[in-house]
Amino acid sequence: MKKAGFTLAETLIVIAIIGIIASIVTPMLFGTTSDAELKAAWKKSYSDLTQATMMIVADNGGTLAGAFPGDVAGSEDLKNAYASKLNIIKDCSGHSIYGGFVSGGASGEGCWHSGDNSWYYLNGTGRGSSITPGLILNNGSFMYFYINKSNCSDSVGDYTRCGHIVIDINGFKKPNIIGKDIFLANITTNALIPWGARGFEVPSADCIEGSTVSSNNGHGCSAKYLYE
Repeated sequence: MKKAGFTLAETLIVIAIIGIIASIVTPMLFGTTSDAELKAAWKKSYSDLTQATMMIVADNGGTLAGAFPGDVAGSEDLKNAYASKLNIIKDCSGHSIYGGFVSGGASGEGCWHSGDNSWYYLNGTGRGSSITPGLILNNGSFMYFYINKSNCSDSVGDYTRCGHIVIDINGFKKPNIIGKDIFLANITTNALIPWGARGFEVPSADCIEGSTVSSNNGHGCSAKYLYE
């Protein structure tokens, strides 16, 4: 009686097919995992920044209005307030116009991306250096700070803000794209609100995967991924 089995040619064909399928599926799986990890890291960072914000609010009598005097120039003091509440490994002073003491700022001192096209909007448009004050945390993330209105009257969406924070949750590691590993949050008189919430930089226009339209800057992803 003849025994059933696979010929060498059939076996090689099966192995080749498996290899092709693996080459297609593996990058997709790793990409999905990476995106999920970045979103989880953003949620953790936002939670830490929210706790720090609450402590800073308490230190200033329940409101941040006027806590960091000088429109724009108060950015250095704002950064210092967060530095006192977070676990940091590096402190970068801003340019003198932001209340700092040096000309380098976050990028010049190594707390943010440096040079043209060193980080990007979600639509692919390149961004440049930052001379505002910044911090590097012990988890590898870094951020920079900016005061919009020291009396917290800068109108955005249905609320007003004092300033904002831009954070890259994995530092210099790629992709360095807003809405992927770079996120933003507004500082109000007594809270932290992610960009994309409450009518400011809404996700439906600012967080569209694969779109290169100018309005798709990725800002809205900050709120979208927190609430998913």
